[in-house]
Amino acid sequence: IFIVLATSLVSSKVDPTQVSVSGLSSGAFFATQYQVAFSSSICGAAIFAGGPYYCAQDLLLDAFLMCMNGIEPIPLSALEADAAQFASSGAIDPLAHLTNHRVYLYSGAYDTTVNPSVVKTLQQMYIDWNVSSIVTEYSIGSAHTYPTLDYGNECILSATPYISKCSYDGAAKALEQIYGPLNPAGTAKDSNVIQIDQQKFTPGGVSPSSLSLGDTAYVYVPTACSNKSTVCKLHVSFHGCLQSYSAVNSAFILHAGYNTWAESNNIIIAYPQTISSYLSPSNPQGCWDWWGYLDTNFATQKGSQMQTVKNLVDYLVQSY
Repeated sequence: IFIVLATSLVSSKVDPTQVSVSGLSSGAFFATQYQVAFSSSICGAAIFAGGPYYCAQDLLLDAFLMCMNGIEPIPLSALEADAAQFASSGAIDPLAHLTNHRVYLYSGAYDTTVNPSVVKTLQQMYIDWNVSSIVTEYSIGSAHTYPTLDYGNECILSATPYISKCSYDGAAKALEQIYGPLNPAGTAKDSNVIQIDQQKFTPGGVSPSSLSLGDTAYVYVPTACSNKSTVCKLHVSFHGCLQSYSAVNSAFILHAGYNTWAESNNIIIAYPQTISSYLSPSNPQGCWDWWGYLDTNFATQKGSQMQTVKNLVDYLVQSY
C-alpha cells in the first residue's frame, strides 16, 4: 500500500518554523530529547508517557528505577544543570528557545510502565524552563498505550500494538495544542504514505541496523502537500518500544490517528523507525536511544540517532 520513492519527494513547501515532534514511551523520551537538543528549529512537542530530558543520565538502571517505575526520585535540578552545561558547550541549542514552544503532556491514570509522576516531573522541567504553553491530560483511564477514539485494544490494556480505543483522540489533542485550532478530520489515504531510505540520513552513511534503526522511514504526505502551491507543516512521530514497523507492521503509521488530521490540515507526518537488535547495540525491544545504548552523546546533537532524525527533518524541509 505504500509508495516507494527511490530518489526524491514530490515537491511541496514546508514551513521551517512549523516543525514539531511527538512520541510514546521511548519515543516520548526521544521526542523531548530531540526537542531540547534542536529547540531552535522546533515549535512544540507532544509527550505520551515520557519523562525529563537526560533522565537516565547514560545509566540503564536509572532509566528503570527513576525514569519509568518512579521508585527513586528524579534529580530534576541535576538534570537541568546538565542541560545547561550541554547548552553552554554548544552540544544542544540554547535553552531559551524552549520558551516559545507549545507542549502537550499525556499520562494514563493506569500506566504502570512509566509512572505518571515521571511525566509530572517533566512538566515541572518545562515550567522551570519557562515554556509558555503547556496542556496536560492525566485523567484518562488508560494503561501504557497510545489513546485513540476507537482503534486498538481496550483502554486499560498495554499490549501490542500499544494503541487503545479510549474514546480520546490523542493525536488530535496533540496537534491542536501545537498548531492551534484544526480543521475537521479528513479521510487519510494509505497511498499518501511514502517510504524513504533511512541510510541516506545516518552519520557517514553507516548501516541503519548498526544504530538499531530500520532501513525505511515512512512519511504521510497530505494530498494538498503534493504541489508547491501549499505551504505545509511537519510533525515527526516517534513510535514506542515494540511498536516499530518491524514489530507491529503499519499499525502505528496508519492507526495512531495523525493521518486523518494531517490530511485536512496540511501537516506532513514523518514516522522514523527503529528495529530490535541484540548485540552491538543491545536494544532487544527496538526502543529509541534515551539511555545511551549507542553512545554517551545520545541526548545531544551528536547522538547517532539524533543526527539521523535531524538529517531526515532537514531533507523533508529542504526537499519539499
